Amino acid sequence: MKYAIVTGLLLLTWPAQAQLPLADRPMPSVDGRQVTLAQLRGAHGLVLIFWSNRCPWVDRYEARVQELARTYEARGITFVLVNANDPNSSPRESLAASQQRAQQRDYAMPYLIDEGAALARALGASRMPEAFVFDAQGRLVYRGAIDDSPGDAANAQQVYLRTALEALLQGTLPETTRTGAFGCLIRFPQDGR
Repeated sequence: MKYAIVTGLLLLTWPAQAQLPLADRPMPSVDGRQVTLAQLRGAHGLVLIFWSNRCPWVDRYEARVQELARTYEARGITFVLVNANDPNSSPRESLAASQQRAQQRDYAMPYLIDEGAALARALGASRMPEAFVFDAQGRLVYRGAIDDSPGDAANAQQVYLRTALEALLQGTLPETTRTGAFGCLIRFPQDGR
């Protein structure tokens, strides 16, 4: 009887798998549209990567992310870049600056502006680049670093994001569901929240 009570209590307090927050909240895209994450989610999932126009670590990961997006978009997983930085404290993070970067760097994936950093706050994001992988049902299956070599892709021993995406496509959870992201801190708006 004690075992049944303890088991029941554990099940009641066990955290449910996190869901994609703010999925229906319109967000400005660098292409001039207002889109929702629900509209962008691919047949097999969605990858959100918190991004920046000024962070040197984002620059180091840019080619890797573009290659991953090309590979996995064809397999039903949508990649979305999200800029949650306060454009008032860093004008290089404005919508216009993000549009310019996307055009100059030939981004083929959506690049959204997280006004007020609402999505970043809801997910607990703090760094750029930081990846969040959601399955087709909107459940969070991985969050953290893209790989273990921020400085040089050739030195990566653990390709966390790619491994998580392969597991997702095989219908399983990745062995590693969370890692520490490395990069610049998100510059949250100073609005008292």
